[in-house]
Amino acid sequence: MNDDTNAGADAGLAGPSLALYVEKIKVVPIRTRFDSTAVYHLAGDVRMRAGMSVMLKTADGQEDSGVVADSPRYMEARYYKAPLPKVLRRATAEDAGRISSIEVLEDRAFNVGKKKIAEMKLPMKLINVKYAFSKKKGTFFFFSEGRVDFRRLVKALAEKFSIRVEMRQIGVRAQAGIAGGCGDCGRELCCSTFIKSFDPISVRMAKDQNLSLNPMKLSGACGRLKCCLRFEHAHYVAVKKRLPSIKKRVGGCNCTATVVRQNILAEEVTIALETGDRITVHADGLTRMANGQYTLVNPIGE
Repeated sequence: MNDDTNAGADAGLAGPSLALYVEKIKVVPIRTRFDSTAVYHLAGDVRMRAGMSVMLKTADGQEDSGVVADSPRYMEARYYKAPLPKVLRRATAEDAGRISSIEVLEDRAFNVGKKKIAEMKLPMKLINVKYAFSKKKGTFFFFSEGRVDFRRLVKALAEKFSIRVEMRQIGVRAQAGIAGGCGDCGRELCCSTFIKSFDPISVRMAKDQNLSLNPMKLSGACGRLKCCLRFEHAHYVAVKKRLPSIKKRVGGCNCTATVVRQNILAEEVTIALETGDRITVHADGLTRMANGQYTLVNPIGE
């Protein structure tokens, strides 16, 4: 019996006792001149720190410039299925000079583009122009309510600047992100800092957050509903599930007690007692019964 036990122990030691190897890659978030959010790039052997200017190889094989948004880090490769753009090297003084000359070309192309659009009476508004680092391609960002036949415009711009022209239509929310600015909160616009995609936003989200349905207060710089209504909504919904709604009766007070106010951020409700007194209770001080009724965890007045 002892021999069998020892044999089993030896077999266990001989088996795969180590964890499976997890492949990791070194990545770094980079923000280019026209990106509102940082995009992860393969860091390679380039030594970098936040705020440093670097040269990149984009997903389409073009060279571009960017600024390091945060320190490099090692992440599991399985989180990055698509091939990542790469950091080629640190930017030099020569690269900085080239970028300055590109910005001059972009300003000129923007002014000429606006003039051509007015001459051709096209129903579109030019928002920005982005030149590739090679100076062989220019992307013209524009806003329009509908489809626009811009073939004549593309031909005119290509002949004027001897570049490959790409026209890219964007929405009003993306337009605000490119233009930038500050919101009512006093901070830089969310679409210009960290938002990666524009998810649908509804008035229902404002109702769930107990906000006044005033279009002026709910609209952002783009004229649409504020993006913050979306990413704060989940928190409000989760907290509301823990609190009784206004005018709801609450038990455990030995008298009639009704909710008269909700404070979602503090996760508290104000309860008016039949005696005329008012008490403020945190969500942790309430219990929801099977019938949906709320009662105080520590009853009062008994």
